[in-house]
Amino acid sequence: RRWGLMRIDRSAIAASKMFRGPLRGPLVVATIFTGYAAIVSFVAAYEDYQHQSKLSAEDEVRMKVENDRHDLMASAMLGGNTSDPCEYVRRVPRPEHSVISEAPGRYLITPSEFKNGLKENTIPTLPNGIPKVIHQTWWSRKVSKKSLRLASSWLRCMPGWTHVLWDDNDARNLFKEESPDLLTMFDTYPYPVQRSDIFRYLVLFKYGGLYADMDYECISDISGPDGIGSTNATAFVSGAPNILVDGKVQNTLMSSAPGHLFWEHTLATSAHNCGRMGEIELVVRLLVGLGFCSAAFQMRPFLGWTGISVLSTTGPRMLSEAYDTYHDMGNNDIETTRVSILPVALFNGQADQGAKDGGVEDLTYPCAPKSIHRNSAGWTKNSPFPYTGEHRIFGVRFPHRLVALLLLEVMALVACAFWCLGGQEAFDERTKVK
Repeated sequence: RRWGLMRIDRSAIAASKMFRGPLRGPLVVATIFTGYAAIVSFVAAYEDYQHQSKLSAEDEVRMKVENDRHDLMASAMLGGNTSDPCEYVRRVPRPEHSVISEAPGRYLITPSEFKNGLKENTIPTLPNGIPKVIHQTWWSRKVSKKSLRLASSWLRCMPGWTHVLWDDNDARNLFKEESPDLLTMFDTYPYPVQRSDIFRYLVLFKYGGLYADMDYECISDISGPDGIGSTNATAFVSGAPNILVDGKVQNTLMSSAPGHLFWEHTLATSAHNCGRMGEIELVVRLLVGLGFCSAAFQMRPFLGWTGISVLSTTGPRMLSEAYDTYHDMGNNDIETTRVSILPVALFNGQADQGAKDGGVEDLTYPCAPKSIHRNSAGWTKNSPFPYTGEHRIFGVRFPHRLVALLLLEVMALVACAFWCLGGQEAFDERTKVK
């Protein structure tokens, strides 16, 4: 027993000498970063558990409603909201019952119904080759009343257009059937909005037509010569109200003829871009620099909700980059491959007046006469830091990453207090007494 106590004392003395020696600094740093990794790993594991539970619940709901088709007529007949802050919305009249009751866009149909319509050649096209079909996507066919109200605005404005709703399973099946080489990239994106983003590029490349976010509201027909019906181009993307956030364009409202070269270029840009990650984790940055996107994404369970930029990997910033490089290649010089930017003042009013980042830049276009992006920013609820992964402390929201960093700072202060304010001398005195 005495021999055991002597060994413990010797170990304590050896440890004390080691901490007082040249290894003291590295050991303190190692202790701090080990604690940081443990904190973030715990948070990541907890969030992953919650995420997987949510996915399971969503799968059950998705299967129950996978064949539902929504009748948009009742909502469309209401006309514009007379209390809306945008004057253009208040002026929208109620449509004639006879016009929309038998219209192709009365129902939000399934992709299977849409594909059958293609086989029967029942979908007409605009003079520039754009098919009269509207694509929208949601996690399932269980859609809120508010979203259905906005979706019905397209029936009110463009009743002759077929209206298709794709859920998450439909989106994955599209990649599996039409672009299996990109399926791995699709599956390894950690955030649902990234898969939603890349889906819209592929669906327009494959089928053409018009893509609109679920929070987009149509005010008047946008398929005329001053909109996506222009014969000066065969692809159209909405301009971005805030170029500091999104770049030149947004991916919220887009249209093209099928097989357009721009979408092929956009998919290639997304595949090779891998994201401009503003991350502090050097391992992730190294993997990105080497092009190992899947490996970088899979590091998330250990590193926590990494700040992979949705905007730069699949969203508007990536699309803006694709547009610039596409233009530099000379493709906009030819009408058949040209991409035209839809003016923000006409097609992308921000009726929420800055919900995305609260900046004054978004206040420039409070509404628009053609279409309005209500900008619900729903994707930020399942997106990377700093938008999600939050705790409420005294009523204030703190991202998990910030909580981890705060705890790290506390640990550093405690270590500093111990080593710099007399903790070492106290430890030495106790050792001598023993």
